[in-house]
Amino acid sequence: MIINPIIPVWLMSIICIILIILVIYNKQIKDIILKKSDYIEKKKNSEVLKHTFIKSGIKIAIIVLLFLINLRFMVPNGESTALTSDYSVLFVIDTSVSMKALDYDGNKERIEGVINDCCYIVDELANSRFSIITFGDTARRVIPFTTDSDMVQAELKAITLEDDYYAKGTSMNIVKDVFEKTLESESKKRNDDSKIIVFFVTDGEITKEGEILESFSSMSKYIYNGAVLGYGTRSRGQNA
Repeated sequence: MIINPIIPVWLMSIICIILIILVIYNKQIKDIILKKSDYIEKKKNSEVLKHTFIKSGIKIAIIVLLFLINLRFMVPNGESTALTSDYSVLFVIDTSVSMKALDYDGNKERIEGVINDCCYIVDELANSRFSIITFGDTARRVIPFTTDSDMVQAELKAITLEDDYYAKGTSMNIVKDVFEKTLESESKKRNDDSKIIVFFVTDGEITKEGEILESFSSMSKYIYNGAVLGYGTRSRGQNA
């Protein structure tokens, strides 16, 4: 069992001790004890004392409970693969028209497989920082690096592919500048301590005529680990 306190234990201890002292120091109790009175009055005062002690006991129990809740006890189950916040995970996702092809898991769109797999990765690396870049006709950074895994999954599920009517052909070169600037910025922000993991997600189809894929080797100095996730089949997506 481990603890992961919300407020530091030493600070919470001081707060709880002060609260308990305030509960114990009850002016009404003090007055009753010091007051000289007859038998009937003393009997009434004893009832008041009893009632006051019960209320004080309940308040102290609540304070102790708050202290325990703040400790946030956790029991490791041996299955967690969550990494520390030293890891920054960058998704670079192809949103070109070809990602609409119906060859994922039978007859589903490739982008559906992308979303499922990326959301799975977010779950597995839930304590990391995440960012998303998409590229089709243009490349853009969807969200900056964040530890809010719920927001990251919401953004992944909200990804839309480029419109067939406006599509001008796919080239992975278009994402290179945004990709490299994002890596460089994150590395500087984290003082080169961040371990950046990149998942480059594409079907590999280059449909822009005459386009030659440029080298991305200059970015290797920023990347700790990662993978290229390919989607498509031999009949549809020969380059995947």
